[in-house]
Amino acid sequence: TYDNCEVFPGPHLNMIVGANGTGKSSIVCAICLGLAGKPSFIGRADKVGLYVKRGCSKGIVEIELFKIPVNLIIKREISVVNNQSTWFVNGKSSTLKAVEDQIAALNIQVGNLCQFLPQDKVGEFAKLSKIELLEATEKSVGPPEMYKFHCELKHFRQREQELENSCKERNTNLEKMKQKNERCKQDVERYNEYKRHVDKITILKKKRPWLEYDNVYQQYEEVKRSIHNLKEELRKLKEVQPPVVRQIQEAEKQHASLDAAIREKIAAIHETSRKCQQQQDALEKKDKEIEEIKLALRMKKEKEMDRQKRIDNICKMIEDLKNELRNTDNSDNIQPRMDSVNAELGHLMEEKASVDSEIAGVLSEKENAYTEQKGITDRIVRFDNMMNMKEEKLRGRHKDTHAALLWLRNNRDRFKKDVCDPMMLSINMKDQKHAKYVENHISSNDMRAFVFESKEDMDVFLREAST
Repeated sequence: TYDNCEVFPGPHLNMIVGANGTGKSSIVCAICLGLAGKPSFIGRADKVGLYVKRGCSKGIVEIELFKIPVNLIIKREISVVNNQSTWFVNGKSSTLKAVEDQIAALNIQVGNLCQFLPQDKVGEFAKLSKIELLEATEKSVGPPEMYKFHCELKHFRQREQELENSCKERNTNLEKMKQKNERCKQDVERYNEYKRHVDKITILKKKRPWLEYDNVYQQYEEVKRSIHNLKEELRKLKEVQPPVVRQIQEAEKQHASLDAAIREKIAAIHETSRKCQQQQDALEKKDKEIEEIKLALRMKKEKEMDRQKRIDNICKMIEDLKNELRNTDNSDNIQPRMDSVNAELGHLMEEKASVDSEIAGVLSEKENAYTEQKGITDRIVRFDNMMNMKEEKLRGRHKDTHAALLWLRNNRDRFKKDVCDPMMLSINMKDQKHAKYVENHISSNDMRAFVFESKEDMDVFLREAST
């Protein structure tokens, strides 16, 4: 706003009053930038070069701060070309870090909204919480160690809460360990009982071999006695064995001879069966030949009868022609009649040809009509199949809608005007590829909705179909 401006603030409250655009905010921005403030603290522009007056290549801010024993003079030169700043302290070139240290020593905080509040940061100041306001106030008006002590106090409070939580957690663990100890006592008792049972089992296992030996020895004695008894029985059986052995040998010889005879009979039966089968096959072959001969004879007889009939017909025709020839007048009188008959015959042949062509055309049209009828029938069948598939899909997905559709078909006479079936049953795409576009633009509820021309019909439908 200014080409050159110098402000001398007083020792107490200072107010800058003026209309909009007179440069009040420019003085505030100069104070912030001259005290090493960043452009983001002001909130108007993100680059320091944008705060220089338009048309100028450089801007200068110089601030004199009260300090004992010598005042501190800070000067900042801002270059628009490279967006850089040059710092001077008391007339000597300096760095941004040195300037920030000098300002921090005077407890000047342009980044603290409780010390420096630009117009564009009022909203952020209003959003500060109570804790943030307290901390900003401590940094602004309190001694430097106040905020440090506050942070340490918060740290100690947090540590106290952590210790309290740790103490509670350890008390909880102690209770859990006590409960676990009680459960362990029961486990120890069960373990001692288990040891007693194991010792008892060990003793019983040691006794088991002797009991098993005793049982086996008793079984041995019983087997020994049974062996002795069996030996006695074997001796008695050997005494009566020779006659029985001779009978068995004779029976085996007889059995062998009978087996040989049976095998011979079976072989003869097989041979006889084979010969019978051959004779039967030959008889069947002869029967077939006889049938073929009879068929050929019958066909020849029929041909001969047809030939005789044709001969008789030809003879009759010859006889009729001879009679007609005898009864006709001389040839001079017949020739005009023959010419007229021939002319009439030619005319009839032409009419026959035209009729034949018309018949051929009619037959062609009939064939085309039959083909078209077949195509229409196939389309009707496919349409019926497609409608059945749609209804099955509707019945599988929305049983209530399918039941309402069946009720509508059975009660159409109850409505005053037309009632349209759901769109998913009425819309058919010629190309199935385009069905997805219809489905994407029409919701599923609309696809299965009924359409009424009359509100009264809709009320009747809703009342009856819902019940």
